[in-house]
Amino acid sequence: MKVPNPETIRLSAIANLRELGSTAEANLLSRCNLEIGADGQRYANTTALGLNITLRCKAPDLVEFEDQESAWDLPSAAHMAIQRAIEAVLPAQLKVHSLAARSLLVDRDEYDKTELERLIEAQIDVMTAVATGGPKIQSKNVEYKEHREIIRDKLQALDKRDPNPFDDLWAWYGRWSRGDLPSYQSRREFVRALYRSILEELAGGPTLGPSEPSREPTGWNKVDRIVDTIITSLAKATAEEAYQAVGLLCRECLISLAQAVFDTKKHTPTDGVQASDTDAYRMLEAYFCAEFPGSENEALRRHAKASLNMANSLQHKRTARYKDAALCSEATRTVVNIVAITSGRF
Repeated sequence: MKVPNPETIRLSAIANLRELGSTAEANLLSRCNLEIGADGQRYANTTALGLNITLRCKAPDLVEFEDQESAWDLPSAAHMAIQRAIEAVLPAQLKVHSLAARSLLVDRDEYDKTELERLIEAQIDVMTAVATGGPKIQSKNVEYKEHREIIRDKLQALDKRDPNPFDDLWAWYGRWSRGDLPSYQSRREFVRALYRSILEELAGGPTLGPSEPSREPTGWNKVDRIVDTIITSLAKATAEEAYQAVGLLCRECLISLAQAVFDTKKHTPTDGVQASDTDAYRMLEAYFCAEFPGSENEALRRHAKASLNMANSLQHKRTARYKDAALCSEATRTVVNIVAITSGRF
């Protein structure tokens, strides 16, 4: 059984959460990386496969996955909502066996780290050592200043700022000697916290901005072609009519998508009206209702409908702006990802 691309699962689950109105949970998942374990869980008397999924997130977000009101080690409501959203966009034979949240910086293999990450970790070690009874400042100060200059230059090349304000180890000594870092442990934690955010960024943490849907091809040639055109057109668009054209492309993309999965023998429109070759609304609704019935899949059906309505509205909106076109593009491409996942294309 082919397991979908982890990034496609993440983006589709984010869309699912937004459709349900779970904005906080969607934003939380958008700041995580999703990893699928190498081994799956086989269940007795069933063909279902349970996935072991880990969400790698930044340290401040870890607390969001734990129930703070219970003395027990229980998952939070956000944790459970995200798990349900992931399960909702998985193919029918795949389940979430376990969902764990861990820091981006935990269990990273040394060979995965960049030279910059290793330099920063070496700087952390030096600062910690001199502040916790280790070598004298005089013996490490030159090394510290050399590393600081290299780190600063490498971060500037990435358009990032060095979070360390201490030009040399004597300046660091002046800071830990103020009295509010009396213990070795407090000094270790201070230095780690100083660099945590930048290390999390370098380790691959997603940005806080809108998530871009995956561009892994679906295998439906016409759908993939139109998606590429949508991306190109959005990037070039600067006027209202160009943004309207993005809406037209999104509508055509959803029609082509519906045509790719709709089967007249299996998928019957819920209102009893025969779907025409261009009736994406009825075809996709019939597809989802037949393949994924029940209230638990209502979010998938609602998202497809909302995306088609958005595309129809945009192509006739004479005051269309970039934001309108970008939202329509993202909604459409997410529907493509959801259908690709549920039909087993990814």
